[in-house]
Order: sequence, then structure tokens, then C-alpha cells
Amino acid sequence: MKRKSKNVEFLQLPENARARALQRAMGYTSEDLKRPRIGIANTWGETSPGHIHLRAVADAVKAGVWQAGGTPFEFNSFAMCPMDVGRHGIRYDTPTRDIIAAAVEASTHLHLFDALVLISSCDKNVPAHLLAAARLGIPAILVPGGPMDAGRYDREDLDTTSIDRECWAFGAGVPRVSPEDLRALEDHACPGAGSCALLGTANTMQCLSEALGLTLPGGGTALATSARRLWIAKESGRQIVRLWEEGLKATDILTAKGLKNAIHVLHAIGGSTNAIVHLLALAYELGMEGEINLALMEALGRETPCITDVRPSGPYTLRDFDEAGGVPAVMKTIEDRLDVSVPTVMGRTLGENLSKVPPLRSPVIRDLDHPIAENGLAVLQGSLCDSAVIRPTVIPPEMRTHEGPAVVFDGQEAAIEGLKEGKVHKGDVVVVRYEGPQGGPGLTEVFKVIGYMKALGLERDCALVTDGKISGFAQGPFICQITPEAALGGPLALVQDGDVIAIDISNRSLDLKVNPEEMSRRKKSWRPPAPRVKRGFLTLYTRLALPATRGAGLDLTLKNDRILEEPGL
Repeated sequence: MKRKSKNVEFLQLPENARARALQRAMGYTSEDLKRPRIGIANTWGETSPGHIHLRAVADAVKAGVWQAGGTPFEFNSFAMCPMDVGRHGIRYDTPTRDIIAAAVEASTHLHLFDALVLISSCDKNVPAHLLAAARLGIPAILVPGGPMDAGRYDREDLDTTSIDRECWAFGAGVPRVSPEDLRALEDHACPGAGSCALLGTANTMQCLSEALGLTLPGGGTALATSARRLWIAKESGRQIVRLWEEGLKATDILTAKGLKNAIHVLHAIGGSTNAIVHLLALAYELGMEGEINLALMEALGRETPCITDVRPSGPYTLRDFDEAGGVPAVMKTIEDRLDVSVPTVMGRTLGENLSKVPPLRSPVIRDLDHPIAENGLAVLQGSLCDSAVIRPTVIPPEMRTHEGPAVVFDGQEAAIEGLKEGKVHKGDVVVVRYEGPQGGPGLTEVFKVIGYMKALGLERDCALVTDGKISGFAQGPFICQITPEAALGGPLALVQDGDVIAIDISNRSLDLKVNPEEMSRRKKSWRPPAPRVKRGFLTLYTRLALPATRGAGLDLTLKNDRILEEPGL
């Protein structure tokens, strides 16, 4: 190798013999410690099928690093999956993104890594690794764990939404199948390792890591248990050493042009609304929030239709999507909308990568003249919000415009009880508030409310609006990430039962039909609720979380700190 590692040179100093001795105690030899130090951040764990296979993926990555002349050092963070198994459990969902990113940051600085391979699968782990790559600014490659294959039962493809519909019905007290049939679905819905087998947030973010150029081509969609997943992992190990030698950093790839490409792809695949929050968080981390924002998301969505007919927007599985060409085929189809001059971890430009992709046509990935929908995602505005996000591809045509009386709940738990008690009727607009970044705290996932609405047969007749977030599994007129959030006194905090809420997706409007004088009167008497959580990590979000329009995480910069303005303090 021609390039020398300053970290290695530092560790070879006589005064660092103790550090070398400790590393040799783990089996590393003197020669191993003279090679570039490659951190392998792995979210392996036994708490989620999205991560259970990542030991094998990490072994393949490390083999590639050794082959290319580097020395790998594997470390772990926990395997996040939002199962909501305890009190306040789901409120930790979004905050885990910051925890995992901070763990990678700390380990990299503590152990003097020259470059990183980031191995992750699920819906907070992948964005956490993107944030870490942006923050650290060293060479990095993200290796997604890949999607689970679809289950199969009674000759039909299944995914986790198949069992969701039935288990929520049991929870709502209106079971539609027998316990035996539910057990059969349970046995077949999830056939093996990988992230849930549809374009929920996990697979959306894996696809976007590829669209950003931080993942090898095909890495976003190759099945978790496929040999190709291991091939990609091993080549990523070899390639990270090459990137280190060339000095190509993650921040050379995570540019404004690259983020715009990813936004185009997000619309083209009809991805999860949660991806917007994660891309905005990445933009904030990179200092690009002035350019990469919700206005841009909406503008690029009007340029790029959804052309990918994959669940939950269409009938096809992630296996079908991968076999149809995956992200490279989508990017080839929308190539004229992309900046193909951007670099990628392949050491080539996006244009050079796409030159090797044959033009493909299939029912899974359509051409631009025959899209699935005009827009993949949409941003709404109006008297009820400065901004809100919705996924038009999963909304029944008859619900694209809707007016109905509000049924208001202060939190997810209250909404579930209200649904059980029959407080919601056809035509209503369910309001679930105080679930935003500070109010939740942590930008709560309200998928249980949607599950109960489905169980009660209301998902095609009722809308839902929330300052929380909505699962990428959801199908229906569900509007999320409302800002300002209710905990900050936004209009959502002032809605009362019976107020008429008007939704118009085509005109991008979300309005509360209450006159300004009445709203002003309500505002004067409004008081913020007491924090739900009074101890532990979540209290940081109650006090410090950024709004959803800035990514809904903790502000770990000094951009808004008076210390920058008053250095004498």
C-alpha cells in the first residue's frame, strides 16, 4: 500500500505499546496492526429477524477487508425493531437512531478507525449509520442486511401486514379468523431472516442508501439469505480498503446532488413517509437543510412519479423488485432526472454505474409513461399545519378528498381505547396528537391505532392525522409528521371533537374549518400537557428534539448555540 495511516503511525509510537499489547491480546499480530484500521459496525442481535443473520454478513465483509490488505475490527450496536412490547416502548423507536449513530461516532474516535463498513437492516439502524457516516466524514460503505423473502400460505404470498390485519382484530375484540388460523399465519408470514418483506421504512432506507451511492449496486434489494448478499458483503470489504487508499470519503458522496438523486428515487419507488424524516435528518447533519428540505421534497415529487408496483403500493414483493432490476433499474428509468456525475463507493460515477444497467421493462418497474401514481409522496399545507406528509400510492381514490368531523385523542393509547369503545365512526377524521418529537417524546409511531382502524373496517372510510409518524406498512388516508406539533401549541393542539377537517391530496391542502377568532380564543386557554416521561434518555427529546422538518432528532451541532455568537461566555 502506498498511503500511510496516521492512526497506525500514532499507534506504533513507543508510548502506545500498552494499546498494542491489548490488541494483540485479542489475536491481532504486529503485522495486522500496521495495516489500515477498518471499523465494522454491525447491528447483529437476537431481537429482530432483520439482524439475526448479520454475523455471517460481517464475516464476509471482514474476509474482504483482510484480502484487500486492511485489518477489520468489528463492534456492535443493538438490533432495533419497533415491536412495542412495553410501556413507552414504541417511543424509543425514533430516538434509537441517535443512540446508534452516537455509538458508531464514539467507537470510531476511541479506536482510531481509518474507514468504516456499516452493516444494518431495519428502519432506524440504516439511517443511524448514514448519520454516522456523514458526521465522521471518513471513507465508509453501508452494507444493508437485505429484505426477508415473502412468506407463502394457501398458495398466496404473505408479509407481516397479512398477519397484522388478523392480530389487530383480536386486539380490537372482533376476530375474523380462529386462533388456529392465526397460528398458521404466524407460522408462515415470516419465513426467515431479513427486514420485513415490503417497501416499509427498512427496505425504503436500504434502497436509498444505494441511491445515495453509499452502497454497492444491488445491495438495497438482494434477499437477506441469498448468496448474493454475501458476495456484496465481501466485495464491500475489499472496496472499503480501496476507498481508503484513494481518500474518497463518505462526505464526498453524501452531497446535495446525491441527496436530490435519493429523493427522486424515493418518489419513484413510492417509499415510506418515514424516509422523509431520515433524509431531512441527514441533510441537517450535513449542514444542507437550507437546500434539502420539505419544499424540495414536494417539488421533486411533482417531477418524478411512482413507477414501482411493490407492496404496500402494489401487488409485487421485494423479491420481484430485486429480480426486475431493483434500484439500478429504477435509476436507469429516471436517469434524465438524476445528476449522474456524482461519485459512488464503487469508485465510479453514478453515470458509469448506470451505463452497465440494461434497459429493463417489467410489470414491477414501469416506464415513465405508465406510472403507478403521479406522486410517490406528497407534502400538505393549510390552516391545520405548516406541513404534513402523506403517501398517495396507498390511498383509495375515493379518499383523496375528504371532509369529516374530528375525533380527538391525546396520544396513541387514548386512541386505541376510543376505537375499542366505538367512539370512531365512518367518515370521521381521527386526530392523534402529542406524539411529535417533543410531545411523544421521540416522534412516536402510531401504527397500533391504524391497526385497530383496519380491524374495525374503518381504514377506507376514515382519515387519520397525527404529529407522530406512520408505519411504512400502512395503507389508507393517513397523514403524519404534522408541524408545528401539538406539544408546541400548533393548530393540532386546538382541535376539538366535531371540528371539520378537510383533506385534498391533489391540491396539497389540510385545513381545519374553524374561524380565526375561535382559534385565537382557544390558543389563549391552551396549556401544554405534562411530559409523559420524566426519567431517562427520552427526557432529552422532551426538551431538545428538532421538529420533523429538521429530522426529529437531537441537535448535536452548535448551529443554534449562543456559544458560537458569544465566544467569551
